Amino acid sequence: MLIGIDVRQNLKNKTGIEIYSSKLIHWLKKIDGPNDPGHNAYVLYTPKANDLELLELPANFRLKEIPFPRLWSQIRLPAQLWKDRLDLMFIPAHVLPLLPFPGKKVATIHDLAFKYFPESYSAFDRYYLDFSTRYSLMIADKIITISQTTKDDLIKFYGAREDKIKVIYLGYDAPINKKENYQDVKWEVIAEKFKITKPFLLFIGRVEKKKNIANLIKAFYEVLSTGADLQLVLAGSKNKDYELVDELIAKYNLQGRVVFTGYVKEEEKDYLLHNAKLFTFISSYEGFGIPVVEAFLAGLPVVASDIPVFQELFKDAAVLVNPNKTDEICLAITKVLKDKRKREGMVRRGYELAEEFSWEKCAKETLEALNELSDR
Repeated sequence: MLIGIDVRQNLKNKTGIEIYSSKLIHWLKKIDGPNDPGHNAYVLYTPKANDLELLELPANFRLKEIPFPRLWSQIRLPAQLWKDRLDLMFIPAHVLPLLPFPGKKVATIHDLAFKYFPESYSAFDRYYLDFSTRYSLMIADKIITISQTTKDDLIKFYGAREDKIKVIYLGYDAPINKKENYQDVKWEVIAEKFKITKPFLLFIGRVEKKKNIANLIKAFYEVLSTGADLQLVLAGSKNKDYELVDELIAKYNLQGRVVFTGYVKEEEKDYLLHNAKLFTFISSYEGFGIPVVEAFLAGLPVVASDIPVFQELFKDAAVLVNPNKTDEICLAITKVLKDKRKREGMVRRGYELAEEFSWEKCAKETLEALNELSDR
């Protein structure tokens, strides 16, 4: 089967969908290469080849760079697909081209955050996301979701056909290292760079409304009020919601206590994970929650929000709290920090649970889902 994949998300500074796309390509090269029986052939489409990994391809993979200034996925890509006559086109995001093109069609829908937080999106973005999701559900031969929660949302909001949707969990491929390996000169440099001077709680992700950063800061203030001497490190880029967060920091006099790192490199993130005391992730909504898996693998206890996707994935390993009750968040954090036996049990279960998720497994299940369409 000749399979096309939209890899325009393979950027240097990857987050979310970009990481998903990159990891799938990485593992598909390993598990469906030219020496694997019955292997497929792949064409990777991008407007600009700016990821070195895409240049290191086995014989049954080829990269096709097709530059275009605007509406690349809607005009340029489908035009090329008519020329290449693929058997199947896989889009690792939710937007399938509007212009028709030959072959089977598969898309991944990660979440429906715009349905739960419409105020965080412009009127145009809400319309576009709603329309493109509805359109993809209509024309795709198969839809992949990254959790049962997202699948349930598609059925709830769009009446999607259950038999068309395949749930494939995301993964994480990090070696499990001992904490002492991360307490070296490099850590001293990173800590100095970010002005981390105390034991700290850690959050990783974009600083935006759905991540519930405002309530996290309020709960952190309550933790400090119990006498704890900590910092809160927010590792991620700032969104437009940052102004509210800035106001809270000023209101509670938390300058120096709340640390913003901005976007962090992978090595910096690993060091932060392996030196934190506890990981906090009290998002109001998520499609999956890769940072939680990262925290488990780093040996961190996790306090997370009691939302459907975390109940589905992490309830046995993390302490789940009502994300709207700062006193409950504060109590959970202080209890975990004070109870060594509880922390050790959480860390042990976190390791076990994290090992159930891997990008290799994600890629294998994705390949199976694609290959199923070759017989139809």
